[in-house]
Amino acid sequence: MRTLLLLALLLTQAAPPEPAGYGYPIALPGRSPADGFVIRHGYAAENTWYNPGHWHAGEDWYALEGDTGGALVLAAAAGEVRYVGANYPGRVVIVRGDDGLYAMYGHLDPRVAVRVGQRVTRGDLLGTVLAQRNARAPSHLHFEIRTFYTARAVNGPAPRYRFRCGPRCPPGPGYWPLAAPEHPAELGWRNPSHVIARRSSPDTAVVATQPASSTLTLWDAPPIGGVRAREVMTLALRPGARFRLLEVRAGPEDERAGSAAAYVLWYRLRLPGGGEGWAQAAVPSTLETGADARPSSVRFNLLPEDAERRTLNAER
Repeated sequence: MRTLLLLALLLTQAAPPEPAGYGYPIALPGRSPADGFVIRHGYAAENTWYNPGHWHAGEDWYALEGDTGGALVLAAAAGEVRYVGANYPGRVVIVRGDDGLYAMYGHLDPRVAVRVGQRVTRGDLLGTVLAQRNARAPSHLHFEIRTFYTARAVNGPAPRYRFRCGPRCPPGPGYWPLAAPEHPAELGWRNPSHVIARRSSPDTAVVATQPASSTLTLWDAPPIGGVRAREVMTLALRPGARFRLLEVRAGPEDERAGSAAAYVLWYRLRLPGGGEGWAQAAVPSTLETGADARPSSVRFNLLPEDAERRTLNAER
């Protein structure tokens, strides 16, 4: 009995804890997740040149430079692989998270790195982005977070609107008509960036390799929702610089507004020389716009990082 207890103790000590919380779903080797990428079509933004007149149900991630094909697709959170299949084009992986949310990763190379029933943790490799030569939809990752695996009106036995893979198709359509009576949030889709920010606890903010701007205004409070904030200072951004991250403010997971202008992601930073302030981590961009001229894209100034992620980056 004593031998069994000692063995159990050793096994418990040898097994490292699983990474907690959420992280971004795409990376280049040796870089922080999301570094070097832009969300060209954000959640609940009009699907512009690919499917005008429709809400985008997730986020389309593209490399800022070069082809996105071959980029690493990472598990955003811990969970169990529920689905691998389809031709989206490319494979689709769906993971049921431990918190009950479903993360969907679309347009993966057929050589996926996981199988149905496999357990994954945050940051595990799921596969790589499919290299596509389709000028209408070049290589990118389509990423969704939603409350459902299948929903009757969306991708169940009787979908309300026709889409490529038909009834009982777990991947679903990836979009929803602007003229529909419901917003995508009412059907169970969630703003992925808001979910990631609200369900993680990074301790460091890293300046993106290609930030949205060269300088950043720091405020005494996030100037959002009618808050009257005061400018503290202007900060020059040096790619790769790190700041202690004191607090994160993000918009609601079930964001009901349309366009990327609804994205809210602010970081409270501690500066190396003392002092602190709130900075806008993700910035709506007019790289893509809807028919109403509102922004559909999102660029990053700052990215989250924790001690565990810094260790993984150092090992790559």
